[in-house]
This record gives sequence, structure tokens and C-alpha cells, in this order.
Amino acid sequence: DSCVHLFFSSRLCRDTTENTTPSTSSNRMTQSDKATQPHARTVMASASETTPKKAKREVSFAATHNTNILQADSPKPPAESGLSFETFGNVHSPSALEELFADDDQYLARSVSSPAKTPCTTRVALLKEEFGAHASTIALRPLDQTSDVRERTMHCDIHGHIHFEPPLVAIIDTPQFQRLRGLKQLGGTYYVYPGAVHTRFSHSLGVSYLAGCMVDHLISLDGNKHNITERDRICVKLAGLCHDLGHGPFSHTFEVFVNRIRRKEGKPDWCHESASLELIDLLLVRNGINLEDFGLQLPEDLHFIKAMIAGLSATDPWPSRIGRPESKRFLFDIVANKRNGIDVDKLDYFVRDSTSALGEAPFLCDTRRLIKSSRVCQIGGMMAICFEKKLALSLLDVFKLRAWLHKYVYQHHTVNVIEEMICDALTAANDHFPYIRSGGEGQHLQRISDAVEDMDAFSRLGDWIFDLIECSPAPELAPAQEIILRLRQRHMYAPVCPSMTLLDNKSDSELENEIKCYIDKSRSDAPALLRDLLVHVTYIDYGARKDGKAINPLTNVHFFNPKRSLDMAETIADEHFPGLFMPREFSQRLMCAYSRSDASHEALRAVTDKWRTSYRQRGRSELLTPVGTGNPQSPMHAANRLKRHSSKQKGLGLKGSFASAPSLTS
Repeated sequence: DSCVHLFFSSRLCRDTTENTTPSTSSNRMTQSDKATQPHARTVMASASETTPKKAKREVSFAATHNTNILQADSPKPPAESGLSFETFGNVHSPSALEELFADDDQYLARSVSSPAKTPCTTRVALLKEEFGAHASTIALRPLDQTSDVRERTMHCDIHGHIHFEPPLVAIIDTPQFQRLRGLKQLGGTYYVYPGAVHTRFSHSLGVSYLAGCMVDHLISLDGNKHNITERDRICVKLAGLCHDLGHGPFSHTFEVFVNRIRRKEGKPDWCHESASLELIDLLLVRNGINLEDFGLQLPEDLHFIKAMIAGLSATDPWPSRIGRPESKRFLFDIVANKRNGIDVDKLDYFVRDSTSALGEAPFLCDTRRLIKSSRVCQIGGMMAICFEKKLALSLLDVFKLRAWLHKYVYQHHTVNVIEEMICDALTAANDHFPYIRSGGEGQHLQRISDAVEDMDAFSRLGDWIFDLIECSPAPELAPAQEIILRLRQRHMYAPVCPSMTLLDNKSDSELENEIKCYIDKSRSDAPALLRDLLVHVTYIDYGARKDGKAINPLTNVHFFNPKRSLDMAETIADEHFPGLFMPREFSQRLMCAYSRSDASHEALRAVTDKWRTSYRQRGRSELLTPVGTGNPQSPMHAANRLKRHSSKQKGLGLKGSFASAPSLTS
């Protein structure tokens, strides 16, 4: 029979150097022991290495007097500084534990599969149920090294000192959430703006903090007449904290890469929002976190958190599983506002992205003033968050900031090329990347794009995959390595067509196929031209659309006048906005074509010239000089640039051998 090894641990008291260990004649701590023990006992259960995989399921135990289960992979208890272990002996059958703990009424047990608290005599049955006849190591450890989750205050470079309650700290201190430290918020934008290296981790903390600020403000109004409870508050903050868990490497660029692969395979598109919802479940199970320990109610609060991440529009039916009346519909406007787009997610990244990339926001975005000027009003029979009427132009500046960031940062013409190159590198490495460990022991994925269907593997992805591709000795990754080398040398894809304003809604793939029709298929290099052509379409708007057309975003925002009524809110018609501050248009679609290969550049430029002439004759576009994000090339600019890069490649020897440098006297 497998053995169950019993250990006892004690921590040195803070004010003494002597260990407080119980006598071996007693299998439990005495009351005097507990009085001198600065930290209560904690039980650790871990399956032995010989335990079958199906028996290695997670067990969590909670007990009175701050006693909990700590899970571990090693059958031997750790020997950290300040801990002493004393073996009580071997118990050759789990059933022998009943006599050991039979009269110890201080312990309560809780299993993942049986969350209700039970007397200590049931704990052995839970052990049998979870691990079967196979034994596990049981050790006692100080609580402060396990699940004693405390509040935490951190310093944010945008919001200053921000505070997090224990349930949020429990989520933050998990591998799945800490993974966000390795995901740059703006993907490849840092190749253009070197300061844009902030991560999804800091953004998620900021969103959670602002969500708490918004809820606290609404609670303070009118004596909390909308009955916002502490559970509601924690759920909103958790939704803000976890809303970006599903992002992959290089953020939105990974989503583009995955969906290009999936469309070729006839699979539906994937989005990071759905991955966030799946990762919440994985995070809670893998780390043994039970939100009921923090005063939440399951499953309705977990459904509520997920629903707030997904968002709820004004026309969506009220979800029935969240355990709240529809009078609290306004809580869905805080993290992911599907009604008008003003939420704490955008308020955080507008300021954070502007500060990191540019030093400061080009338009004023005073998040605290916006929050303090909001309140809940009834709109069409539903409760919604509205803003003071005097903030209308300030909110217009927020939407202008959104469009400005897309134009000059997120979709800067060089950023677009860089992210296309990142997508091409990931595509080239996709089928030859067996380095992502999956959930099963010894199992791994064969393709990067398959990670979106395996959340255990996806939870390990980060921007590090670029470094691994670059340093891998696998010859199959050579094409991807060449693209990465071009990025490092800033040898970007060369444009073959000036930026054009599109007046129709054709996608990049449709325009690319249209241009390919102008390639002479009888040419010997026709296959290379078809392969090297790249068309990128940029769409920028103010974040509001109706019937497929971009509109004034303030049309969807309701305003109240506190000098008239605090409960009545209404929209502002376009004619009431001063024309001095209103743009003529609220959207723009731009197209640019590139050549992936220097050898195909001249031929593709001739092809796109033919297509562009035909396209303009049909009155469907006009040339645009992208003022502020780049200057139009002269006829010789691209040719000279390609010659310069060609000579650089010959000098460096891209195939691995370095050419001899000329002497100073030659």
C-alpha cells in the first residue's frame, strides 16, 4: 500500500528564536501551542509521483482558525527557512486518519467537487474521493505562506497609489494573470514609439482601479439609492481586472494572425474576449481559488463578472443567471460599455497609451472629472450611466483622442507594416513550433494557432515566442527568422502604392484579389508577384456606427442638467453642437499596398499603378498625402532605399558568414 506521510511544521515566533513544535505524543497542537504560534497551521496535500494522472486532481481544504490546504507537486514538504518538520510516522491507509483527527473539531474540510464545509471526520472521505486508494503527502505549514490573502496597495504611473482587496490580490498572484506582464499593450508599436512598452498587466490593474472609483462614486450619490452592494463592487472590479486575460502575444496582432489561419481552414473567427471568459475558469480551478471565501456567491457572481466583460447593449435581453434585478443594468456600462463606448477600459488606455508613446495625451482626458460628473438616470425604462451636460465637448475630445491615437499610434503607417511582418513571421513558424506545453503531462502543441483551442497552452503564451523563434536551431524556422531579422534591421516591406482614401467598403482581401487580376499570369515571376503582394486597409472612426455608417458618437450619450433635474437625461442633437468643434466626417478608410520582397517591388509598383488608374476613373477613391504620419515618396526614394538595404545585406552576410570589412587604407 502507498503510505501517507504526516509532517508537522512550526514557524519561529517573531519575538523569539525558539521553535514551537508540539510533542510527538500528541498529533494536534495544544491550546498553549496555538497561543504562542504567530501563524495558524496549514495542511498541504499533494499527489505522489506514482499517483495516476486521473487521481492528480486538485483538492482544497479550508478550516477554522485560518487553516487551509496548500497544494504542491512534490511529495516531500519544502524546507524553507524558519520551518521545522517532525515525522509522526507512516499511515499505511487513508482510513487510519479517522482516528488521528476524529475528535479534532477545529478542522473543517472543503473539496473542489464538494464546496460545502463539512466536519473533520468527513475529510478522510474527501481524501479518498479525490485521490482514491493512492496516498498523498500531508504536511502542516504556516498560513502566511499559503492562502492568507491580504489587501495590497501598488503604485501606478498613471493613477498613483491604487488599492486592491483580497479577492483581487488572489487573482493577481496567479501564473495566468502574471502572464500579462509579458504581453506588450500595443504589440509592435514600440518599434515606432520606443516608450510604448507598457503591458497588459499594468493596464488591467488600472482598469480595475477606475472601475472601483466609478462604483464608489455611484454609491456615494443619494445615499446609495440604487442599492449597490459590496458584492457588486467587488464583481465590477474583478471584471475590470480580468477583461484582458485572453490577449495573445503582441495583443491584437495575434488575433489577426489566428483568424487568417482559421479562415483558410473554414473555422469561425476567434476573439480575445471569449478567451478571457475561458481563462477565468481555468485560473480559478488551477489555483484552487474559491470566490465564496471572499464573500461572493457562486455561480451567479461568476456569471455576472463574465457578463460584464462580454458587455450588454441596450437591446440585449437581461441575463437571468447573474442573480441581480434589471434595475442594476447600469453596472454593465462601467467596464465594457456597449451603449455609447465610454467605459473605464478606454479611459485607462487612452491616457496610458498616450503617456507611454508620446509623453502626454494630445487631448485632455480627465478621467476623474468624467467619473465625478456621472450618475445613474432612467433612459427608456432602463437605468444607465449619464454625464453632466456641460461635459459634452469634453467627451467629444475623448472620442477625438480615440481617433487621433488610431491615426498616429495604433495604425500609424509604419506600425501597420511592422504588425504585418509580425503576422507573416508567426504564419511562417506556425506549423513548426512544437514548444508550447499543453495540459497533459509531456504533451505539447504542434502549431501556434492551435493554442486558442487549448486554454492551458494558451495561458503560457507571451511575446517570448518571437525570441524563441529567433534563437531556435530548427531549419524549418529559417523563413520566420529572416522576417524577424528584417525587423531588427528595420528593413520593412516597401510600399508600392501611395495611401488612398477608399470610398467603398471592400476588405483588404477583396482589394488584394482585385489588384492581382492586373498581374500577367504568363510572366515567369507571376507566382512570386502573387505571393509578395500585400494590401492593408486601415479603418478609423470615432467609435460609433449606425446602419454601417460612422456617426457622431455623442448621439448615443445621454446628458443631465443638475440645475433642472438629476433624474432626467437626454441626448443632444447634432445641430446644437458648435460647428467650430465638430469634424466634417467621423470615419476614414485608407489603403496601402506593399511588396514583401525587394525583387518584386518594381513589378508590383507597375501593377498597382494600373489598378489605381482604373480605380480612380471609376470615381471610387482619391489620392491622400498622409500628413503627420509620413511623407509621400519621390519616384527614386523607394529604389534608393532598396539599393541601400541590398548593399547592407551583402556586407552582413545574411546566410551566416560575415563578409570581410574593408581596411581603412583601401
